[in-house]
Amino acid sequence: GAADALRAVMAKGKLPATTTLLALGAVDEDDPLCLRMLGMHGSAAANYAVQDCDCLVAIGARFDDRVTGTVETFARKAKIIHIDIDPTSIAKNVRADIPVVGDAKDILERMLDAIEPRDRGPWLARIAEWKARYPFHYEPTGSIKPQEVIEAVGNVTDHNAIVATGVGQHQMWTAQFYRFRRPRQVITSGGLGTMGFGLPAAIGAQ
Repeated sequence: GAADALRAVMAKGKLPATTTLLALGAVDEDDPLCLRMLGMHGSAAANYAVQDCDCLVAIGARFDDRVTGTVETFARKAKIIHIDIDPTSIAKNVRADIPVVGDAKDILERMLDAIEPRDRGPWLARIAEWKARYPFHYEPTGSIKPQEVIEAVGNVTDHNAIVATGVGQHQMWTAQFYRFRRPRQVITSGGLGTMGFGLPAAIGAQ
């Protein structure tokens, strides 16, 4: 339930944010501050920004290898503030310069009181350039492509449907080509590769 607090911190501090697969929708993907998903299947803008930022605030993220790639080269320029309710998750995979143990919503609300707006014009312009230059893309072939179907479903539903996926390539295409706008809008498995998850998840969502 921390999405509103996260969005408020982003707006007040003019802070861009990227999400993991399981956080899709926590940030409205139509928000200019949204970098979309990062990692192996993520956006170029998100990955460039994480690699080039001077401070990375990670909230409830486990930094799995699909996100980090080679751990030793991940976000080397950044001071990392790692927030998690579970102390054993902090710095398990990636170093934490500032560990913060606690509930994400509570910590973000405290951050909102303390944060001061800053002019981040050059940084945000750079991010906007990355987003414009390197969008998620596929080559049309004349046959219907899965990415095209997902885009079409997104357009028909105005990107407001609850979407359930199984595990596999279609899961990544959904993350890339459906633009999520609110929390809990995508029901997907983020661990253990549980193929077949989508059908019972859809029944549960309904």
